[in-house]
Amino acid sequence: MTRTLLLLIVGFSPLFVVPAHAGEVERAEHTRISEEMRKLAQRNAWTAVEAQYQKLEALEAKGEVLTFGENKLGAESARAIGNITACRQRLQKAAKIDGNAEIISWLEDIDKSYGPVKITFDPDFAGERLLAPAVPPFAPDQRAAIGWVATYVAEGNNFEGILPAGEYDVSGVKINVAVGGPQAVADVQPAAGTKRSLLHLAYVGPRIDVGAAVLFPGESFDGAVSESALIQPASFGGVGARLGVGLELGVSEAFGIIGQVGYHNLFGDPLVENPDSSQYVVEPNSVHMGYGWLAANVRAGDLWIAAGPLYGVGVGTVTGLDPYCVDSGKCTNGGDTTYSSVDAAEYQRLSGTIMAGGGAASLSYAFVDIGSLRGGVSVEGGAQTDLVRLYPWAQVAFTLAPSSDGGKN
Repeated sequence: MTRTLLLLIVGFSPLFVVPAHAGEVERAEHTRISEEMRKLAQRNAWTAVEAQYQKLEALEAKGEVLTFGENKLGAESARAIGNITACRQRLQKAAKIDGNAEIISWLEDIDKSYGPVKITFDPDFAGERLLAPAVPPFAPDQRAAIGWVATYVAEGNNFEGILPAGEYDVSGVKINVAVGGPQAVADVQPAAGTKRSLLHLAYVGPRIDVGAAVLFPGESFDGAVSESALIQPASFGGVGARLGVGLELGVSEAFGIIGQVGYHNLFGDPLVENPDSSQYVVEPNSVHMGYGWLAANVRAGDLWIAAGPLYGVGVGTVTGLDPYCVDSGKCTNGGDTTYSSVDAAEYQRLSGTIMAGGGAASLSYAFVDIGSLRGGVSVEGGAQTDLVRLYPWAQVAFTLAPSSDGGKN
């Protein structure tokens, strides 16, 4: 019955495979790695064969199709190092290509001796991560399988796969692995009486955003200038750099909190046409602003979305007065000086402080691992106001943040 079921699965599974296509570079690399793997197998260098097969799996993800022989060698290398879960998975891939009697028999032998198991450790568990059989099996390959899983969980990983049938102790939790299931589950919790942390962090690390930005403060709000009768600059804008550094704390793998401080500048030409250089000296507009940002960050795999309040303090120097001051002639510099001349108003140089609050949001796509950090590209934007005008901005940045899995992909 088991043999018949396996043959049926093997026979129909190609109908559900969607073909993928890789490029010439991947195809050439595939050929090179495959040949190297074959040579290593002839020398029984199975650890090296395993490393080569994992490279083939990376090419497979790009569209390369592995052959029957490559999957069979991968199954042999996985068995040699004790990873029987991977061995069985690779045998299934080989069987879909050529379900011959040898492969089917190999799968049946595994299924007659192994059962499904899931081993997890609570993040607050601080003891040793141990896996030990109540009675060690006699077969060398089964001993190796237990040893591989024991090492894997001892390194801080959870495990889901297969183990030789029998009773086990997982850091004090007793489980029984049975051929054919049901799945044995060992969920290791902190020892009784252990005080759990009030807030366990799934990840923690620096959050850095650096890139080019644009800032375009608009005209003053209606009435904002007339109420104070103090001079205000006209609308201005330009490009600059924006840098933020801070910390990101992961409450869970899918949700984090960002605290960041940074610097944002702007340099742009004044919106003045045909300056009379003999009478006026026109210099570029500039803004230098420090800011603080507190945001919630939602992670959906490699896609991150963050949003939260933002406050900035800085200085700006701008050429040109607000149109109200030009039209009304009522604005003063705090004393007796007014600006009724249109020309004088257009070329008037103003400097002052900026204190503006608002919000910002970012959309990031993470695509590269850098140690325990994850790098990606972000599109950010926001707006702030000092109750006189709006300061909208946008940025394209490179983002560096902690990986939610500690870099273990």
